[in-house]
Amino acid sequence: MTDSPIRVVKLGGSLLDLPGLRERLRSWLDLQTPAGTVLVVGGGSLADAIRTADRLHGLSAEAAHWLCIRAMSLNAHLMAELLPDAVLVQDIRSIRRACEQRRLAILDPWPFIHDEEPRLSRSPLPCSWDVTSDSVAARLAALLSACELVLLKSALPETGMDLLAAARAGYVDSYFRNAAAWLPAVRCFDLRTIGFPSAILR
Repeated sequence: MTDSPIRVVKLGGSLLDLPGLRERLRSWLDLQTPAGTVLVVGGGSLADAIRTADRLHGLSAEAAHWLCIRAMSLNAHLMAELLPDAVLVQDIRSIRRACEQRRLAILDPWPFIHDEEPRLSRSPLPCSWDVTSDSVAARLAALLSACELVLLKSALPETGMDLLAAARAGYVDSYFRNAAAWLPAVRCFDLRTIGFPSAILR
């Protein structure tokens, strides 16, 4: 087990259609202070399609939740293709091993959320639309005792927004303020804009 700091980075699914995403992500990573890094990739358009199917066909909350986790898993594999130097990881142990080897880790969330997170958490993440990749990343950061949680998105929250206001505005999911309550602050970056402008959620 490593004592080196680990940073959890949530990559918004809306960024998957960004031309030059691989280069922009690498540029952002190069600007950060040294730390092991694990990437949590959002569901993006795949999750949007599941949301549409839910509206049309009335999926159960549990079915919709696990389909969205599958979407995140597929996008994790996509990012692993774009970043061949990175390593796909499935649990806390493999994340720490990747960080010890100084390799970028990309979380395949299905094994973590389905098997490990319920076992390690006093209150497992609920199967609900209130939970998206935002809360998955926050829960992972908590279980890793990460040095920080970063949200890479297509926009920034409004100035001065706190976690509750960000959830109400739809910037993060509704459960995020619970999952991230242990953090003093969350850094947010707009990866679509040159210079990667940032903001802080508290």
